[in-house]
Amino acid sequence: MTTNRWIGPYQARPAAERRLFCFPYAGGNASAFWGWSAAFSRDVEVCPVQLPGRATRPFETAFQSLHELVPVLADQLDGLFDRPFAFYGHSMGALLAFELAHELRARGRTQPMALFPAAHLAPAIPHRFGIAERTDLELIAYVKRMSDQPELLDHPELLRLLLPTLRSDLSVCDSYAYQRRPKLDCAVTVFGGIADSIARVDLEAWQAETTGPFAVEMLPGRHFFLNTARDALLQSLSRRLG
Repeated sequence: MTTNRWIGPYQARPAAERRLFCFPYAGGNASAFWGWSAAFSRDVEVCPVQLPGRATRPFETAFQSLHELVPVLADQLDGLFDRPFAFYGHSMGALLAFELAHELRARGRTQPMALFPAAHLAPAIPHRFGIAERTDLELIAYVKRMSDQPELLDHPELLRLLLPTLRSDLSVCDSYAYQRRPKLDCAVTVFGGIADSIARVDLEAWQAETTGPFAVEMLPGRHFFLNTARDALLQSLSRRLG
């Protein structure tokens, strides 16, 4: 098992032919992907990315912009790109996966064989919502609207611990500035929640970012369908990683 602090606890598969790197949503951590390995063949090693400021890295400062985060992430994960790999990113993680793919290409490094953005509109669509600048009460109300885990709201002390990291992550999204570059050439499959506020047309707009095969899959649930439609999502990812 790797001792890289940028990878959370996971099931090591030294003989795996491919790796799937998973990037969490705002305020999330590597635990969002616990148990995913069981859904894949032994040929796939699932590597959940652990960002600073949460879970096993609580005393590190969370990044507030992709411009700062992506080059550091590329440096820290460099040794793990030694076999074919793919990126899954949920919500904020979709932007992170997308920008990391471009960073690797700019460095002349191996690029992902597939990109799986989920629960996020296409990067070229302006999406500054200013959520990170809202008050704690407004931020908590936002979490309540978006979350499939309402029990979090019954633990105000836990919310107080989560809010600084959540606010930093939302700043990452709010400050994102799309840059037009040559298209990626990997396969892109975008996942969306049928009951999410993100329209299918905004998911389909991801097609403009690749010359490779493209598809959109809509799954039952709202924004966090990776929890409510977990089996369907993992079955699709497993099939597409083949």
